Amino acid sequence: MSLLIACLPLGLATAPRAPPSPLAMATMAPPLARVAMSASAVNLDAAAVDAAAAAAVLPPTPKTNAVSRKVFGITFALLTAFVVTGIYPLVISATIYSKLFDNERRRANDYVVQWWARTTLTLFGAKVALEGQENLPPPGEAVMYVPNHCSFLDIFSLSGFLPRRFKYISKIEILRIPLVGWAMGFAKHIALARTDRKSQLKTLKEAVETLKAGNSLVTFPEGTRSKDGVLGSFKKGPFTMAARAGVRIVPISVVGAAARDLAYSSATPPRSRLGTFPVGTHVFGTGALPIAIPRGVRIIVHPPLDAPVAKQEDESMAAARAAVLSGLPAAMRPAEA
Repeated sequence: MSLLIACLPLGLATAPRAPPSPLAMATMAPPLARVAMSASAVNLDAAAVDAAAAAAVLPPTPKTNAVSRKVFGITFALLTAFVVTGIYPLVISATIYSKLFDNERRRANDYVVQWWARTTLTLFGAKVALEGQENLPPPGEAVMYVPNHCSFLDIFSLSGFLPRRFKYISKIEILRIPLVGWAMGFAKHIALARTDRKSQLKTLKEAVETLKAGNSLVTFPEGTRSKDGVLGSFKKGPFTMAARAGVRIVPISVVGAAARDLAYSSATPPRSRLGTFPVGTHVFGTGALPIAIPRGVRIIVHPPLDAPVAKQEDESMAAARAAVLSGLPAAMRPAEA
């Protein structure tokens, strides 16, 4: 998981500077922070705030982000390792049970992973909201979930708060990480060597077999993490897998987990179960935590799409991308959208 942790730019305390104008604050604040801002706080009416937000562009990456990434990454890694070490007897017990009674699906392992991800985020003070729960497939139906991917927090949020069990298709390097990777292997998550054609074909076959066995899959169709949070183009692989297995596609929008969303407009630091962190000067000039914690992640589940037809996966891919885009704020949409 440490490979994922290094992906998240976050703001450490920097030298004090002049506060930005009210209009700049409204323009530069991330979408979730804007919701929390009242019009009176910036001396603008709601229409003016919305107009400024609509014209917003992604802010430049501050120089302090490299240090901040390390601070947050190390802290989160230590907490994750602590939780994983504490529950590893459960991982082993679940694996033994699954091998004896549920070797194909290994649901017991999935529930341990769900509890671990939820516990880790809760201890860090994170809040995750699920929207569109009525669009989830019936329990027991295998589907292909296709969410956008902008940080390692997507994985924790989906694992802990999506109320259906599933397997990831993950880089093979992740499954080699001690403890975390081993637990994923025990749960039968699927490894992918992205540069190896033979491995890719093996992954395709394994994914189709997994879907046919009744397991849902989560695959990030962009193929990699978006560094700025803006939705990238989709790859055909997940839709080919779904077509061959005859399963439906469920698009998901994840909002609030990108680097630019991990900011606070309030000078009062949120309190996590680990205590209140000191207040620093945020990179946008407002009070914020030196270690940013996601306080408003949203998982938006869109209506399922019919199983793709062989040789027509491009149509399903376009429909899924349009659905994911519909749940994203303007700052996460590409220019052509």
